[in-house]
Amino acid sequence: MGDELDVAVVGAGPAGLLAACEAAKHGLEVAVFEEDSIVGRPEKCAGLYSLDGLKKLRIPLHRPWIQNFARGALFKSPSGRSFLVDASRDVAVVANRERFDQYLAEQAVMNGASLYINTRVSGVKIGNDGVELTTRRGVVRARYLIDSEGHSAFIARSIHPSYKLGEWLPIIQYQVAGHGMDRQLVYLFFKHYLPDFFAYLVPVDDELGKVGVAAKKNIRHLASKFMAEEFPNARVVGVQSSAIYVGPPLDNPRVDRVYFVGDVAGHVKATTGGGVIFGGMAGIAAAREISLRDDSFNNYVKNAYRELRRIYLVRRLTARLKPNQLDMLFRLISESGIDRKLSEMGDMDFHGSTATRLITTREFLKLAPLFLKSLITS
Repeated sequence: MGDELDVAVVGAGPAGLLAACEAAKHGLEVAVFEEDSIVGRPEKCAGLYSLDGLKKLRIPLHRPWIQNFARGALFKSPSGRSFLVDASRDVAVVANRERFDQYLAEQAVMNGASLYINTRVSGVKIGNDGVELTTRRGVVRARYLIDSEGHSAFIARSIHPSYKLGEWLPIIQYQVAGHGMDRQLVYLFFKHYLPDFFAYLVPVDDELGKVGVAAKKNIRHLASKFMAEEFPNARVVGVQSSAIYVGPPLDNPRVDRVYFVGDVAGHVKATTGGGVIFGGMAGIAAAREISLRDDSFNNYVKNAYRELRRIYLVRRLTARLKPNQLDMLFRLISESGIDRKLSEMGDMDFHGSTATRLITTREFLKLAPLFLKSLITS
């Protein structure tokens, strides 16, 4: 490490690693500081990423981290009514998150970035010509800082003058054996006792899968209830807990020489809690702006935030529906042909844009009055 870095990156998740790789490709001296001793641990998500999103991030399909491919999703209502969105082609990849993150770390290092594991940043000061980081390795100086620390937001809270994010939900994810479902589909369960978020199954193969349950309170009890109800014969072979973000993005994700990207900035789809694609794009944009001295990050904020706020609005609207209203909606989606339209046009990442396009279709115009009539007469 030289006397002064061009870019210091805090957090070796996808957003930080993609930022480090991009900056290093432009010839900058970059170092990534990760507080955990192994990149990718603990695994914090189901690892379901759209193929289109990975293409936007220029991440090739690298077999060591690929566990499965998915072509669609089955949505199940509180009463058990369901509809299927099936693209009839692979649209997403299921990743081993630990190996995925380690692949990104390898790419960053191969392009010239330095990686320091087991190195927590305990303090940050912003000066006139750079930032100063306090670490267990001593004081580190850099011209710019990209903060991708994640949920903890320790640094963000200490240096961002108005740092505030929305709601985080605790989540438990089980690794299960014997799920008994189609490995090419993802399953979303909307339960009356899980009003805060849906539960899911993401198959790894015909035998193994990842089951997640999120709730504001009593999460262990509710997760056990869900498992007993939907997967009574499955065997739990692993368990982990984390949190997912379901709020809007952070206002002003740049303060002077510091860029906030990924979970710490709410670069997350509020409908699903997925943040790898939007967080990764933010990290790359921050690195480009620093390297090229242009408006890459500013332009990212203008464009991506419009979409992220639309997605947040979709979540707010759907979260207000009661169980019987969800049942009616699921029935009408099937009867009106919306499920087929979603199979044709649905985007796994840009839910807000998909919803905007959907409301102009013939199928939606057929569904809307029926749903309103059902709400009034229920």
